[in-house]
Amino acid sequence: MTVDGSGTAPVEPGLPHDGQWRPIFRSVALVFVAIPLLNILTTRADLVSIILALGGSALFIAILSINTRGAADGGFFGVADPLPADIGERTLSMAAAVGIVALIAIAVVDSIHRPDTGWFAFFYFASTAASTVRNPRLAGALMIAAGVAAGLTFVVVNGDLGSAVIQGLSVTIIGFTVYSAIAVRRTNRALVAARHELARLAVAEERSRIARDLHDTLGHSLSVIALKSELAARLVETDPGRARSEMEDVQQVARDSLGAVRETIGGYRQASLATELAGARTALAAAGIAGRVEPAPEGLPPATDAILGWAVREGVTNILRHGRARAAEIRVERDPASVAVEIRNDRSPDEAPSAEAPHGSATSGTGLAGLRERVATVGGVVEAGGLPDGGFCLRVSIPTA
Repeated sequence: MTVDGSGTAPVEPGLPHDGQWRPIFRSVALVFVAIPLLNILTTRADLVSIILALGGSALFIAILSINTRGAADGGFFGVADPLPADIGERTLSMAAAVGIVALIAIAVVDSIHRPDTGWFAFFYFASTAASTVRNPRLAGALMIAAGVAAGLTFVVVNGDLGSAVIQGLSVTIIGFTVYSAIAVRRTNRALVAARHELARLAVAEERSRIARDLHDTLGHSLSVIALKSELAARLVETDPGRARSEMEDVQQVARDSLGAVRETIGGYRQASLATELAGARTALAAAGIAGRVEPAPEGLPPATDAILGWAVREGVTNILRHGRARAAEIRVERDPASVAVEIRNDRSPDEAPSAEAPHGSATSGTGLAGLRERVATVGGVVEAGGLPDGGFCLRVSIPTA
């Protein structure tokens, strides 16, 4: 899929772009109108017949221009949206139907009155104009009406029933042929538009996934790095050995984060509940938070295990970044119907000064929104809010069925 020179209109490789065939269509349409019109005007027609011929031709062109309007393709005759946008399709279809009936009437009256001047072409005008009506039932009825009127008129003028049937069928068939071509074009345009929309949605989903994974990966890792760096800075004078150990941990977390970012960009990043629970124990201990972390159950489906791992990571990140908690607890609950993780701490995010929570509250931040998106894909539920004792709880529950 490419973009044309304007930079806006997508073009499918190997397919003609909008407007490429328009000059040919215009030329054919003008010839279609001009030949019978010249035949009528060059004969010894009276003034009324000439006025009706000119009026009928103008009516035919107007109906085609309105019914094939569109800013994208400029319409059949290159007229882009000639009517205000607030005029409904039903109104336009009814107005076109009135014009087509008028064309049929002109063809009937003058074909009987002056059969030698080529008025019969106006039945084809009416059928072709009917093929552009956007209401399928109304279009079909008008095309059939044009054919029936043409056949009956031919019987009256020539008295040949066989030829009348052939002429009537010809008028109707040419209308349905044009209608089919227009329908195919509209369908193709709709399919191309659908492909462009699917491609746009795929790009948006991939961007959302990368943003979500990067936030969850780097948010947690950078919080751990910041905590361990601060701890090492405090210990460098009193306990250089432990300070060095903490900085070695910082180096390892940084390396792991770099690998996680590469996996995220490549689309391979998957969290693990057991891994995240182990990381939570380390992070809470480094922050000086008394933590109780339950082990991960075995036999979880990979998708459920990964999402619960992301939940633990997000919950611990919020504790480290927002809460200034003194104690935390991570529970893992499993029953026949669902599996859940619950991350609690004894300090509500709202108690922390705003300067210590530069990334937004724990209940409405980007991380929690991304977690809700993940959990929603498997029909799970995310609950986050304060506890009666002043703490905070994040609970993620996923059905096992």
